Amino acid sequence: MNPDFAQDFPRQLRFWALHVPLNALPSFIIAISLFRFDKQPFAMVTMLSAIVIFILGLSTIVAVIPDLNRDGHPLKRGLRAVMTFRAWISGLSSAMLVIAPPSMSLTPDFWCGYISAGLVEELSKLLHLSSAEVSTGSFLPVMLTTALEGLIIAISIAMMSFFLCLYFQSRDRRKAFTSAGSPAPLRRSS
Repeated sequence: MNPDFAQDFPRQLRFWALHVPLNALPSFIIAISLFRFDKQPFAMVTMLSAIVIFILGLSTIVAVIPDLNRDGHPLKRGLRAVMTFRAWISGLSSAMLVIAPPSMSLTPDFWCGYISAGLVEELSKLLHLSSAEVSTGSFLPVMLTTALEGLIIAISIAMMSFFLCLYFQSRDRRKAFTSAGSPAPLRRSS
């Protein structure tokens, strides 16, 4: 548990309140253009509710982990770099979806949403729900699809952050060796 949670949580809340809606924007555009959610206000409110839940959840999770709040820590640097990359992808995807809607299948959000919609469809079959109950834009299917899509994106962000953390640690060690006057670690030749 982070002893500085009370100071870190508001900062994380601001950060995720900016990034989660930005990351959700391409999916929101897809939902409006493909599923006509602009004609279904309850479905839009459900999507927005899932986004608020993600903002609160991610803010809490990141504020609880001390290393994600320490400046200069490789894990924090990795997360920030991945979030910057994801913000660019979301912005470019959103622009592309508005300018050229047929390019929808080129966006990562489309595929994450496609996978999550398929999982919700399979879950509905397991629970013996009719496809009409799932595809009408009712609360549970929209919430589950949005939550699963967000989870898929969050897991991919966590994985990329982890790999960047390993890279930053390796690079920092190399810098520490060379600045201390020590020879760089030996590399194996193949």
